[in-house]
Amino acid sequence: MKKAVSNTILQEIERANTIPSNSSLIRQELKKNPRTIVVLDDDPTGTQTVNNVPVIANWNVELIEDAFLNSPVFFILTNSRSMIASKANQVAQEIGALLRLLSEKYNKEVLVISRGDSTLRGHYPNEVNALAKGLNLKNAKHLIVPAFFEGGRYTYNNIHYVKEGNDFIPAGETPFARDNTFGYSASDMSDWLVEKGKGSINKNNIIAITTSQLEDKGPSKIVAILKSSFTYIIVNATAYFHLEQMALACLQSKTPILYRTAASFVNAITGIKVGKKLDKNDIINDSKDSFSLTIIGSYVPKTNEQLNYLKEHLEARFIKLDVSMVNDEKKFHEEISKTAKLLNKVAKQKNKNIVLYTSRTVIKSDTKTESLKIVNRVSDGIISVIKCLQHKPKYILAKGGITSSDIATKALAVKTAKVLGQLHEGVPVWQLDPNSKFPNLSYIIFPGNVGHKDTLYNIIKNLE
Repeated sequence: MKKAVSNTILQEIERANTIPSNSSLIRQELKKNPRTIVVLDDDPTGTQTVNNVPVIANWNVELIEDAFLNSPVFFILTNSRSMIASKANQVAQEIGALLRLLSEKYNKEVLVISRGDSTLRGHYPNEVNALAKGLNLKNAKHLIVPAFFEGGRYTYNNIHYVKEGNDFIPAGETPFARDNTFGYSASDMSDWLVEKGKGSINKNNIIAITTSQLEDKGPSKIVAILKSSFTYIIVNATAYFHLEQMALACLQSKTPILYRTAASFVNAITGIKVGKKLDKNDIINDSKDSFSLTIIGSYVPKTNEQLNYLKEHLEARFIKLDVSMVNDEKKFHEEISKTAKLLNKVAKQKNKNIVLYTSRTVIKSDTKTESLKIVNRVSDGIISVIKCLQHKPKYILAKGGITSSDIATKALAVKTAKVLGQLHEGVPVWQLDPNSKFPNLSYIIFPGNVGHKDTLYNIIKNLE
């Protein structure tokens, strides 16, 4: 049965991808009715489909205002997935209020996207509701678009799927659904919304736009759906055409919309084409005689599989940060200090691949809030190690969303960055700002849930 479903979806994807793109219509619409598009990213992996776009990693008013004036599209890194719900709400409301003030000050229309995880983890609906409060958007529609094709995420017949090999697994049956903090059980997006709403979302207030509707009806018919009485609108999508058709309708609509989407929709609504893959010459510049540093903090099964493959096949120095004593402050501090000294010692030898990783035993708690605190204490340990690093690598590759965000902002003191493009599908590369710990360094952000078991190995080998 599952095989038959997978074959059906695969055929649907192949068929849908033969439909010509209408991204040129998106660009025409944006030229005719300009607006500043701001993507609030709950971890740095949301930049995994764009290129030549600025990222504000520090919520500095001047930095955001400068980007608002000079960039038609930019990202603000909130890293809200690492926060408890009340803090995530505060951040969303504050940034929403700032963007509203800038929109009014400069008389520029602003479109704000809350970029969420394509495997449905994260703060929803509370984060989006808080954003609406900051933007002063009343009675706004929630547009839910979790499709992320580059990572193998498709929404078809209202079921959200994660592609693994040749199989399409309903999201609720994947390890991502068992996340300690953001776990869920539903794969049907309507049921997922009700589940996440915890009593605040009525199923009768949800409508799904099918792939057939997006193909058979023009944007004007989709605009009519946006103007209907439904508050929560789910978008099925198996190809970029579906996202572009939806985006065009949104741009032409005057309906207030709150966007909760994965990365692929950002390309659709901005008209940004997926660029060519970056290569070694794009990544490595002035540190050819130095070492490479890979940091692995993510605990999803895919990351564990990739780490094990590295250990079996890559010639590298593997350094483990033992986090088993994370709840013992004194012992964990000693472990951090020991690991930092070893990292600097190995880094002096140059021309090495260094892999810094956390021990793989997941420390769990009885509550989601405490589990998130443990995750953050582990991340703080990695940050402390990298803060002590005295030698500039030729690049840093960080595995995992929270890991990559915390290393960038807290260990490397990044305030702004530019997205150069992607090294592999779903793997973005940032160029760090000149005032960061390692100026202009290429920083590779490798999401925990992307790639096959040998993808991480192949990326590192290609950069040797």
